[in-house]
Amino acid sequence: MLSVTMTAASKTTPEAVARHYDYITPFYEIIGSRSLHLGYWPAGESGGTFAESQQRFTDLMIQQLGAQKGHRVLDIGCGLGEPATRLAQSSGCMVEGITISPRQAAQAERWASLHGTSGQTSFICGNAMALPFQTGSFDAAWALESIFHMPDRAAVLREVARVLHPGGRLLIADIVVSEKATPEDQAFLQQAFVARSFISPEDYPYLIRDTGYEVEQVLDISQNVMATFGAVSAAIREKEEEVRRAYSDEFLAAIQEQWTRITETAMRCMGYIVLTAKRV
Repeated sequence: MLSVTMTAASKTTPEAVARHYDYITPFYEIIGSRSLHLGYWPAGESGGTFAESQQRFTDLMIQQLGAQKGHRVLDIGCGLGEPATRLAQSSGCMVEGITISPRQAAQAERWASLHGTSGQTSFICGNAMALPFQTGSFDAAWALESIFHMPDRAAVLREVARVLHPGGRLLIADIVVSEKATPEDQAFLQQAFVARSFISPEDYPYLIRDTGYEVEQVLDISQNVMATFGAVSAAIREKEEEVRRAYSDEFLAAIQEQWTRITETAMRCMGYIVLTAKRV
């Protein structure tokens, strides 16, 4: 999710990503929900809260993944566990989440306990570059707005392919950049999202095919997520006092100022895809 700490892309280590989320998570809980991803608006619709749009996004991802009761699903970059919990509740599957932040893993376990999915969900602190799971042990995996943090996309995708059984499904929801993005735009967006890299939507299918999968579908939902930026701006205005109490006057002023540039850059040259693939 978005950053106000402006970590340089060259310093976006796994540890830096963990520190960023530990710092910024209370802000997103104040203005949205425990789902650390963008929101979704169906075509032709607008309005509603940021939190409501995030839940719609999660529900869309659940539909696209198609997990069923008895399936074992890997959540790569599980955050605070809300999407995983919602997936387990709606499908009856087993979900195992991995995050680079020990604090997030503990918070996700508490959230699952509160919502009655402790028997279906588990969360660990670990590195997606070296998954601590047996080969061919998962039916499906998803990465919701997490893979851009990874040091090596191809290495992560191959590692996920290792733990999926043949025919297992992979779902990726990811930010992409268009040909309109200048090098300066690309660098800024990487800083703003604490991202190691972004790629173009045209390059994504080739990356997926080269790492052990057959591409099933690529959905461009760019127009459906862009209202996130206005919704977040509205939520910041509504929750100013709570943000100020949780952080500081300086933090509030900085995020309000930076959000203008993030919004302008994203609207001009950022996109968003949802890709489903099958492990060959």
